[in-house]
Amino acid sequence: VPFKAATILITLCTSISSTALGNAPTYEAMTQCPLQVRLLPGQEGFVFSMYGAPGNLDDLKAMVETMQRERLGNGFDPGPLASASSAKLFEYLATVGWPVVGYPPGYGEFQIKEGRARLANDDEAALQILDRAGVFNAIQLGEWGYYFHNLSSDRNWWKAVYGDDFAEFEQYLKPRGLHGYDTMPTSREECYAIVKDYFLTRNQAMRGRNLSVTGHSHYESYAAEWGARLIGLELGENIGFAQSKIAFARGAARQWNRPWSVQVSPWFHGSCTTSGPLRMIDDNYARGLDAGHSLSFYERIWLHSWFSGAAMVTPENSSAIFFEGGDTPWTLTDHGEKAADVFQFMCDHDRGVPYTPLAIVLDRYNGYNGYKGRPWGILEPTTGDLEIRDLFQTQLFPGSDIIHHRPNPDNPEAGYLTPTPYGELCDVLLSTATVDVLSQYPVILLAGDVNFDKQFINTLHEVLRRGSRLILHERHAKALGDELSRLQGTGDVEVLGEWVNPATGRSTAISNELLNALVDDYGPVTIQCDDVQYAINRTERGWVIELINNNGVTKFPTKAAVIDEEATAKVILTPKVKPRRISEWMSGQHYKTNVPINIELGPGASAFIELIEE
Repeated sequence: VPFKAATILITLCTSISSTALGNAPTYEAMTQCPLQVRLLPGQEGFVFSMYGAPGNLDDLKAMVETMQRERLGNGFDPGPLASASSAKLFEYLATVGWPVVGYPPGYGEFQIKEGRARLANDDEAALQILDRAGVFNAIQLGEWGYYFHNLSSDRNWWKAVYGDDFAEFEQYLKPRGLHGYDTMPTSREECYAIVKDYFLTRNQAMRGRNLSVTGHSHYESYAAEWGARLIGLELGENIGFAQSKIAFARGAARQWNRPWSVQVSPWFHGSCTTSGPLRMIDDNYARGLDAGHSLSFYERIWLHSWFSGAAMVTPENSSAIFFEGGDTPWTLTDHGEKAADVFQFMCDHDRGVPYTPLAIVLDRYNGYNGYKGRPWGILEPTTGDLEIRDLFQTQLFPGSDIIHHRPNPDNPEAGYLTPTPYGELCDVLLSTATVDVLSQYPVILLAGDVNFDKQFINTLHEVLRRGSRLILHERHAKALGDELSRLQGTGDVEVLGEWVNPATGRSTAISNELLNALVDDYGPVTIQCDDVQYAINRTERGWVIELINNNGVTKFPTKAAVIDEEATAKVILTPKVKPRRISEWMSGQHYKTNVPINIELGPGASAFIELIEE
């Protein structure tokens, strides 16, 4: 029977020998810090947060009581405004114990470097109510990468923000064509310093309380390095590269030992999911439960973000989507009921720790930016930059670039999540990663142009001594000079010859053949499938494999989703050893222990397969 829209979790109980994983670090090493899932400080589990909170205390209490009764979530992002006016609300939320993210006073200007959105002493005092209760709180610096490169030079946007005060602040507008910079930068290091100064200035204005949210950029590693309390992603909306952004965020979280989160936007080409029936607000845009993205997409991205190790997932606009009318008595819509089911599922299952045997390491100043297509949004790409672009957009996550390629005219929602021919097997880190972090990865791939300073070379020596395998390009070998032979004498170093990808006509960072070999060498299972997205996690009991069929759900922004029941995906899953029993968590059904296991995923369906070591 095909898996339909409901999520199915199957358990495979088996024992996997260490030899099945090649030279991978032991399970015990893989589950120790820093590769464990980092939760929000003060929280014992995953957080599924409500977007929006009433400003009236009685209404807020009623919403919390409804969320607790319906098991609809356990946090607010955003909650009440991060200001002194919210003190009474913070006093109540401190007793609830849920994390609270807020927008700052002077909200409209919170992205502008010189903006007046700054915490005053009485605002800080109000937030300290949550601090004293041990409740995680932060202030959102949302979509700051997009602001820096786009809105900082958008005169109309500034006029809308400042209104009558525009003339006073017009001097801070950035020159058009320079993508947020005052003058043309001459190096990646200069770009790094300028963007860092912007981020730290805004964090200083919030007294170090900022969490970072990036959508149209891949700056997650830098936000973590520069002190963000939480590394946030915005996905959905009109944002491409969802899966590579997750790989960047997860790698940054592991490199800098910080939690990361996902905010799922309901905006879709100007239309937005809200409560109520589908309705056009003008000739082009719609509102209602069937407007914006599909419920199927929301379910898949919520679950995948949770499974990928996010500490918190926030369905944006949820207070206006999950409840009829967006007000008391807080009656759930179909979307609200589905969200409650999904959160219940998350609470009932141990997702484990994302198993990513491949660390892709970029230079600390690389500044990869898929949306702009140029390092740091402005620099001319080198051959090494094109290799990185092709690695993420053509090889690992093909079809994820919905920015520079026209969306599928027959299904504009296609491409927000894409099939993964090699699974989601990687994290992305920078060359500043420590030995303790890098040595947790069985394989390290250097990509793009890398500056081999003494610190990084010393790190590579120690990582090789601890048993990791290093893969690099001929260009890296030449840059290393005599250091290459010393690295080769220390451990397993492989210098790749040129392989031209027929899909791009360009030389690559790694061949498809070698990617397949890595999957075979380090995967606990063999997966044969159609166009399916998959990922693998480690648990205390064994392994969990997530399978997603992103096909079969057609969604236009102004129309209800159309389901093609024939768009099934067939998966053959073969554990490296014979399973002793098979069971499905949601139904409790038991299966025969025959392998390989044949699975048929219905349109928009997810499945989670667990292999238990006993």
